[in-house]
Amino acid sequence: MMKKKRIVSIISTIVFTVLFILTVLFAAPSRKYAFPLDENKIQIVIVGDSIFCNSLGNTETLAAFLEKETGCEMQNCSVGGTCASKLNNGKELDYYSDKLNFYNVSDTLISGNPATFKDDVRNLSIIFSDANNKMKFLLATDLKKTDYLIVNYGINDAFLRVPAKSDDPEDEYTYAGAMRHGIRMISEKYPDLKIIIPEVTYTTLIQGGERDEYYDSKTAVFREEYNKELVKIADEFDNVYYFEVSGVMDINDENFAQYLCDGIHYNDYGKETYAKALAAYMEEIK
Repeated sequence: MMKKKRIVSIISTIVFTVLFILTVLFAAPSRKYAFPLDENKIQIVIVGDSIFCNSLGNTETLAAFLEKETGCEMQNCSVGGTCASKLNNGKELDYYSDKLNFYNVSDTLISGNPATFKDDVRNLSIIFSDANNKMKFLLATDLKKTDYLIVNYGINDAFLRVPAKSDDPEDEYTYAGAMRHGIRMISEKYPDLKIIIPEVTYTTLIQGGERDEYYDSKTAVFREEYNKELVKIADEFDNVYYFEVSGVMDINDENFAQYLCDGIHYNDYGKETYAKALAAYMEEIK
Protein backbone atom coordinates (compact mmCIF):
# COMPACT_ATOMS: atom_id res chain seq x y z
CA MET A 1 0.00 0.00 0.00
CA MET A 2 2.82 2.38 0.93
CA LYS A 3 4.59 1.54 -2.31
CA LYS A 4 1.44 2.39 -4.30
CA LYS A 5 1.10 5.75 -2.54
CA ARG A 6 4.74 6.52 -3.25
CA ILE A 7 4.29 5.76 -6.96
CA VAL A 8 1.23 8.00 -7.09
CA SER A 9 3.19 10.75 -5.36
CA ILE A 10 6.08 10.44 -7.82
CA ILE A 11 3.75 10.52 -10.81
CA SER A 12 1.97 13.58 -9.41
CA THR A 13 5.30 15.35 -8.94
CA ILE A 14 6.37 14.56 -12.50
CA VAL A 15 3.05 15.77 -13.94
CA PHE A 16 3.23 19.00 -11.92
CA THR A 17 6.81 19.62 -13.06
CA VAL A 18 5.95 19.05 -16.72
CA LEU A 19 2.96 21.37 -16.51
CA PHE A 20 5.05 24.04 -14.82
CA ILE A 21 7.69 23.84 -17.56
CA LEU A 22 5.02 24.05 -20.26
CA THR A 23 3.50 27.08 -18.57
CA VAL A 24 6.86 28.84 -18.47
CA LEU A 25 7.67 27.98 -22.08
CA PHE A 26 4.31 28.77 -23.61
CA ALA A 27 2.74 31.35 -21.31
CA ALA A 28 5.59 33.75 -20.58
CA PRO A 29 5.72 36.82 -22.84
CA SER A 30 8.43 36.61 -25.49
CA ARG A 31 11.18 39.21 -25.24
CA LYS A 32 12.88 38.16 -28.48
CA TYR A 33 10.07 39.13 -30.83
CA ALA A 34 9.28 42.72 -31.76
CA PHE A 35 6.83 44.36 -34.18
CA PRO A 36 7.19 46.25 -36.45
CA LEU A 37 10.33 44.87 -38.03
CA ASP A 38 10.31 46.93 -41.25
CA GLU A 39 9.34 50.52 -40.53
CA ASN A 40 9.41 51.35 -44.25
CA LYS A 41 6.17 49.40 -44.77
CA ILE A 42 2.62 50.16 -43.71
CA GLN A 43 2.07 48.51 -40.33
CA ILE A 44 -1.25 46.78 -39.64
CA VAL A 45 -2.26 45.00 -36.43
CA ILE A 46 -5.47 42.99 -36.23
CA VAL A 47 -7.41 41.81 -33.18
CA GLY A 48 -10.72 40.05 -33.53
CA ASP A 49 -12.42 36.76 -34.28
CA SER A 50 -12.13 34.08 -36.97
CA ILE A 51 -13.25 36.34 -39.81
CA PHE A 52 -9.66 37.51 -40.23
CA CYS A 53 -7.80 34.38 -39.09
CA ASN A 54 -9.66 31.41 -40.59
CA SER A 55 -8.24 29.68 -43.65
CA LEU A 56 -11.42 27.94 -44.80
CA GLY A 57 -11.74 27.77 -48.57
CA ASN A 58 -7.96 28.06 -48.96
CA THR A 59 -4.79 28.06 -46.92
CA GLU A 60 -4.77 31.85 -46.76
CA THR A 61 -6.64 34.04 -44.30
CA LEU A 62 -8.45 37.31 -44.96
CA ALA A 63 -5.50 38.98 -43.22
CA ALA A 64 -3.15 37.41 -45.77
CA PHE A 65 -5.32 38.70 -48.63
CA LEU A 66 -5.18 42.18 -47.08
CA GLU A 67 -1.43 41.93 -46.67
CA LYS A 68 -1.05 41.24 -50.40
CA GLU A 69 -3.35 44.11 -51.34
CA THR A 70 -1.52 46.67 -49.19
CA GLY A 71 2.05 45.38 -49.28
CA CYS A 72 2.07 45.94 -45.53
CA GLU A 73 3.75 44.27 -42.59
CA MET A 74 1.02 42.37 -40.80
CA GLN A 75 0.53 41.36 -37.17
CA ASN A 76 -2.63 39.23 -37.16
CA CYS A 77 -3.61 38.51 -33.55
CA SER A 78 -7.25 37.59 -34.18
CA VAL A 79 -8.50 34.45 -32.44
CA GLY A 80 -11.46 32.37 -33.58
CA GLY A 81 -14.48 32.15 -31.31
CA THR A 82 -13.81 35.34 -29.38
CA CYS A 83 -16.22 38.15 -28.51
CA ALA A 84 -15.88 41.85 -27.84
CA SER A 85 -17.70 41.50 -24.53
CA LYS A 86 -17.24 39.49 -21.39
CA LEU A 87 -19.77 36.70 -21.07
CA ASN A 88 -22.25 35.51 -18.46
CA ASN A 89 -21.71 38.31 -15.99
CA GLY A 90 -18.30 37.16 -14.85
CA LYS A 91 -19.05 33.45 -15.02
CA GLU A 92 -17.61 32.89 -18.45
CA LEU A 93 -16.65 29.37 -19.45
CA ASP A 94 -13.12 28.45 -18.53
CA TYR A 95 -11.39 28.39 -21.89
CA TYR A 96 -9.34 30.82 -23.92
CA SER A 97 -12.06 32.07 -26.24
CA ASP A 98 -13.95 33.64 -23.36
CA LYS A 99 -10.88 35.05 -21.66
CA LEU A 100 -9.62 36.61 -24.87
CA ASN A 101 -12.50 39.01 -25.38
CA PHE A 102 -11.65 42.50 -26.61
CA TYR A 103 -12.34 44.02 -23.20
CA ASN A 104 -9.59 41.85 -21.68
CA VAL A 105 -7.28 42.07 -24.68
CA SER A 106 -7.37 45.88 -24.64
CA ASP A 107 -6.56 45.92 -20.92
CA THR A 108 -3.65 43.56 -21.54
CA LEU A 109 -2.44 45.60 -24.49
CA ILE A 110 -2.45 48.85 -22.51
CA SER A 111 -0.99 47.45 -19.29
CA GLY A 112 1.47 45.01 -20.86
CA ASN A 113 0.32 42.46 -18.29
CA PRO A 114 -1.19 39.17 -19.58
CA ALA A 115 -2.80 38.44 -16.21
CA THR A 116 -6.07 40.00 -17.38
CA PHE A 117 -6.87 37.05 -19.60
CA LYS A 118 -4.99 34.34 -17.68
CA ASP A 119 -6.44 34.75 -14.22
CA ASP A 120 -8.69 31.96 -12.97
CA VAL A 121 -8.02 29.78 -15.99
CA ARG A 122 -8.10 26.29 -14.54
CA ASN A 123 -7.46 24.14 -17.58
CA LEU A 124 -4.73 23.86 -20.18
CA SER A 125 -6.52 25.02 -23.30
CA ILE A 126 -4.87 28.45 -23.20
CA ILE A 127 -1.40 26.87 -23.10
CA PHE A 128 -1.91 24.55 -26.04
CA SER A 129 -3.66 27.01 -28.38
CA ASP A 130 -2.25 29.53 -30.81
CA ALA A 131 -4.13 32.18 -28.85
CA ASN A 132 -1.40 32.38 -26.25
CA ASN A 133 1.29 32.92 -28.87
CA LYS A 134 -0.78 35.64 -30.49
CA MET A 135 -1.05 37.41 -27.15
CA LYS A 136 2.72 37.22 -26.77
CA PHE A 137 3.10 38.79 -30.20
CA LEU A 138 0.60 41.49 -29.30
CA LEU A 139 2.46 42.31 -26.10
CA ALA A 140 5.65 42.70 -28.12
CA THR A 141 4.01 45.11 -30.57
CA ASP A 142 4.85 48.81 -30.54
CA LEU A 143 1.59 50.56 -31.40
CA LYS A 144 3.41 53.88 -31.53
CA LYS A 145 5.03 52.64 -34.74
CA THR A 146 1.83 51.01 -36.06
CA ASP A 147 -0.28 52.73 -38.70
CA TYR A 148 -3.58 50.84 -38.41
CA LEU A 149 -5.29 48.72 -35.78
CA ILE A 150 -8.26 46.70 -37.06
CA VAL A 151 -10.72 45.67 -34.33
CA ASN A 152 -13.18 43.14 -35.73
CA TYR A 153 -15.70 41.53 -33.36
CA GLY A 154 -19.43 40.95 -33.32
CA ILE A 155 -20.47 37.70 -34.98
CA ASN A 156 -19.88 35.58 -31.88
CA ASP A 157 -21.47 38.22 -29.66
CA ALA A 158 -24.55 38.14 -31.90
CA PHE A 159 -24.74 34.34 -31.88
CA LEU A 160 -24.58 34.43 -28.07
CA ARG A 161 -27.22 37.18 -27.86
CA VAL A 162 -24.98 39.68 -26.08
CA PRO A 163 -26.92 42.95 -25.53
CA ALA A 164 -25.86 45.83 -27.74
CA LYS A 165 -25.73 48.35 -24.88
CA SER A 166 -26.90 49.30 -21.40
CA ASP A 167 -27.13 52.45 -19.30
CA ASP A 168 -23.39 52.16 -18.66
CA PRO A 169 -21.60 53.25 -21.87
CA GLU A 170 -18.62 51.02 -21.00
CA ASP A 171 -20.51 48.00 -19.67
CA GLU A 172 -18.15 45.09 -20.34
CA TYR A 173 -21.08 42.66 -20.62
CA THR A 174 -22.49 44.50 -23.64
CA TYR A 175 -21.07 44.66 -27.14
CA ALA A 176 -20.87 48.45 -27.44
CA GLY A 177 -19.64 48.86 -23.88
CA ALA A 178 -16.73 46.48 -24.37
CA MET A 179 -15.83 47.99 -27.75
CA ARG A 180 -16.03 51.56 -26.44
CA HIS A 181 -13.93 50.74 -23.38
CA GLY A 182 -11.12 49.15 -25.37
CA ILE A 183 -11.10 51.73 -28.14
CA ARG A 184 -11.12 54.63 -25.68
CA MET A 185 -8.12 53.27 -23.78
CA ILE A 186 -6.14 52.49 -26.92
CA SER A 187 -6.93 55.79 -28.65
CA GLU A 188 -6.00 57.77 -25.52
CA LYS A 189 -2.62 56.05 -25.22
CA TYR A 190 -1.93 56.03 -28.97
CA PRO A 191 -3.63 59.14 -30.40
CA ASP A 192 -1.87 58.86 -33.78
CA LEU A 193 -2.96 55.26 -34.36
CA LYS A 194 -5.80 54.83 -36.86
CA ILE A 195 -8.35 52.35 -35.49
CA ILE A 196 -10.70 50.69 -37.97
CA ILE A 197 -13.88 49.01 -36.72
CA PRO A 198 -15.48 47.03 -39.58
CA GLU A 199 -19.20 46.48 -39.65
CA VAL A 200 -20.53 43.16 -38.37
CA THR A 201 -21.37 41.42 -41.63
CA TYR A 202 -24.05 38.95 -42.70
CA THR A 203 -24.04 35.41 -41.32
CA THR A 204 -26.41 32.49 -41.59
CA LEU A 205 -26.58 29.39 -39.42
CA ILE A 206 -26.65 26.26 -41.57
CA GLN A 207 -27.60 22.96 -39.96
CA GLY A 208 -27.99 19.76 -41.89
CA GLY A 209 -27.57 21.67 -45.11
CA GLU A 210 -30.51 23.98 -44.32
CA ARG A 211 -30.59 27.56 -43.07
CA ASP A 212 -32.11 28.17 -39.67
CA GLU A 213 -34.21 31.15 -40.71
CA TYR A 214 -35.59 31.82 -37.24
CA TYR A 215 -32.12 31.90 -35.70
CA ASP A 216 -30.84 34.06 -38.56
CA SER A 217 -33.60 36.61 -38.12
CA LYS A 218 -32.77 37.02 -34.42
CA THR A 219 -29.03 37.26 -35.08
CA ALA A 220 -29.65 39.88 -37.79
CA VAL A 221 -31.35 42.11 -35.22
CA PHE A 222 -28.29 42.01 -32.99
CA ARG A 223 -25.93 42.69 -35.89
CA GLU A 224 -27.98 45.71 -36.93
CA GLU A 225 -27.90 47.09 -33.39
CA TYR A 226 -24.17 46.48 -33.11
CA ASN A 227 -23.45 48.36 -36.32
CA LYS A 228 -25.48 51.36 -35.18
CA GLU A 229 -23.33 51.44 -32.04
CA LEU A 230 -20.11 51.12 -34.04
CA VAL A 231 -21.06 54.19 -36.06
CA LYS A 232 -21.58 56.11 -32.81
CA ILE A 233 -18.26 54.94 -31.38
CA ALA A 234 -16.41 56.00 -34.53
CA ASP A 235 -17.97 59.46 -34.21
CA GLU A 236 -16.91 59.76 -30.57
CA PHE A 237 -13.17 59.42 -31.09
CA ASP A 238 -10.56 60.96 -33.33
CA ASN A 239 -8.78 58.54 -35.67
CA VAL A 240 -11.47 55.85 -35.27
CA TYR A 241 -13.16 54.78 -38.51
CA TYR A 242 -16.19 52.63 -39.27
CA PHE A 243 -15.63 50.45 -42.35
CA GLU A 244 -18.87 49.58 -44.14
CA VAL A 245 -17.99 46.70 -46.45
CA SER A 246 -21.62 46.08 -47.45
CA GLY A 247 -21.29 48.98 -49.86
CA VAL A 248 -19.25 46.73 -52.18
CA MET A 249 -20.29 43.31 -50.87
CA ASP A 250 -23.99 43.28 -50.02
CA ILE A 251 -24.44 39.72 -48.73
CA ASN A 252 -28.01 38.52 -48.22
CA ASP A 253 -30.16 35.38 -48.00
CA GLU A 254 -30.07 34.87 -51.76
CA ASN A 255 -26.40 35.40 -52.60
CA PHE A 256 -24.45 34.42 -49.44
CA ALA A 257 -22.98 31.29 -51.09
CA GLN A 258 -21.12 33.58 -53.49
CA TYR A 259 -19.11 35.07 -50.63
CA LEU A 260 -19.27 32.60 -47.72
CA CYS A 261 -17.99 29.04 -47.58
CA ASP A 262 -20.08 27.93 -44.61
CA GLY A 263 -22.58 30.69 -43.99
CA ILE A 264 -20.19 32.53 -41.65
CA HIS A 265 -16.63 32.63 -42.98
CA TYR A 266 -15.56 34.10 -46.31
CA ASN A 267 -14.51 31.94 -49.24
CA ASP A 268 -11.66 33.05 -51.48
CA TYR A 269 -13.85 35.36 -53.54
CA GLY A 270 -15.27 36.92 -50.39
CA LYS A 271 -11.80 37.39 -48.90
CA GLU A 272 -10.47 38.98 -52.07
CA THR A 273 -13.46 41.31 -52.40
CA TYR A 274 -13.28 42.32 -48.74
CA ALA A 275 -9.51 42.83 -48.79
CA LYS A 276 -9.63 45.05 -51.88
CA ALA A 277 -12.39 47.18 -50.39
CA LEU A 278 -10.61 47.54 -47.05
CA ALA A 279 -7.27 48.34 -48.70
CA ALA A 280 -8.96 51.09 -50.72
CA TYR A 281 -10.59 52.47 -47.59
CA MET A 282 -7.28 52.51 -45.73
CA GLU A 283 -5.72 54.42 -48.62
CA GLU A 284 -8.60 56.89 -48.40
CA ILE A 285 -8.12 57.65 -44.69
CA LYS A 286 -4.32 57.53 -44.49
